[in-house]
Amino acid sequence: MKKIVIEQSSKAFYSSHSGLALVGNLINGYTSLCDRFEKEVPGQPRISRGDVVKAYVGLLCLGKSDFEAVKGAVGDDWFKEALGLQRVPSEETLRQRFDRYAETFERLVGQCSTELLERAEVPVTPLATGHVALDLDVFCLDNSGTKKEGVSRTYQGYDGYAPIGAYLGDEGWCLGIELREGSQHCQNGFISFLSEMLDRARKVTRKSLLVRTDAAHDALETLVELRRHPRSPSSSNGILASRTSLTGATWPFVRAVLRNRGPERK
Repeated sequence: MKKIVIEQSSKAFYSSHSGLALVGNLINGYTSLCDRFEKEVPGQPRISRGDVVKAYVGLLCLGKSDFEAVKGAVGDDWFKEALGLQRVPSEETLRQRFDRYAETFERLVGQCSTELLERAEVPVTPLATGHVALDLDVFCLDNSGTKKEGVSRTYQGYDGYAPIGAYLGDEGWCLGIELREGSQHCQNGFISFLSEMLDRARKVTRKSLLVRTDAAHDALETLVELRRHPRSPSSSNGILASRTSLTGATWPFVRAVLRNRGPERK
């Protein structure tokens, strides 16, 4: 990608999305996105997988999520230059590639998102206790009146989606978001998400973590999963500092499992 130099010019040049220069710099300068895609996705198409993903990220940064919006970027030299694209993909190319490689794209983009935070050495501010907060929670997106796949009744009482997100530190760095059907229970699929987010958090900070979750995750399997991860990279006891809204009745069973024996009985 060419280095963009900001200087006074005798020619007028106007763009409503000059911020894409920062987006392109972050993607190309602090992640290995293109290399990852070329290595893991077979074939050598005329328009690279990296260009496809970067173009769509650029559209999202402009508040445009539909594939059709890329038509406005096809003849936009600044869009291409700012993101470091060899070619701007067409609407059909975007749709076909995302339909075909959706799961692979999602996984690699998630890895690159963490890589960006790690390589940029972003500040991660701890709490007064010295722990870095890792917040995981479900939120609802209102899609009432639509017939989109996965839209169903949420706990908020309207039709939509119920994604779950993970945020690190006082800054709230987003480590990942998983789109879920609106009617999906919070704990369903939570353990795999929790495990992945803990691994990502460890790449960004070496401080002890304080995991904060909603009461909906009041489950023994949550505590068991937390027990598998170290408090910090230098810790040997394998206990991760945690704060969950567990009921009093749950704790005897938690203690029992953590000690690898049967539950306490009176």
